[in-house]
Amino acid sequence: MTYWDTSALFKLYVPEGDSSYFLNLATESGEALATSSITAVEILCGAHRKECAGMIRKGAANAALERFLSDCREGRLMAVPYGEDVIAAAKEVARLAFRGLLPVTVRALDAIHVASAMAVRADVMVATDLRLRAVADLVKLKLLPLRQP
Repeated sequence: MTYWDTSALFKLYVPEGDSSYFLNLATESGEALATSSITAVEILCGAHRKECAGMIRKGAANAALERFLSDCREGRLMAVPYGEDVIAAAKEVARLAFRGLLPVTVRALDAIHVASAMAVRADVMVATDLRLRAVADLVKLKLLPLRQP
């Protein structure tokens, strides 16, 4: 299973310079994409930031959220619920991140995303956020893209 972090999934709902790369990646897989249930709020807030900055038209943030929710309802996206299994996996993520001589600083939402991927036994993580990628690497998730498009 392939898990998509908001940093990559956002590009499917709000146009960015590399959105076409991620759209192709999503359609090539031929499977439902997994993401955390927190992604809905992250997409909404990120799109509102772009709206306020004049980078996207007014109303585009709510439209992006509605497309995301529709993809969840239609089964194109599986939103992993934030529950006890994710919390247990997040404890392991935090332990791994902070145990070494050179700790990896893990942010709370990054821990939730990596833990959500672990909870659904994903083997691949699609993400552009470098700090999240470092944490995903700790738990041996294969990372895509291999390099920034």
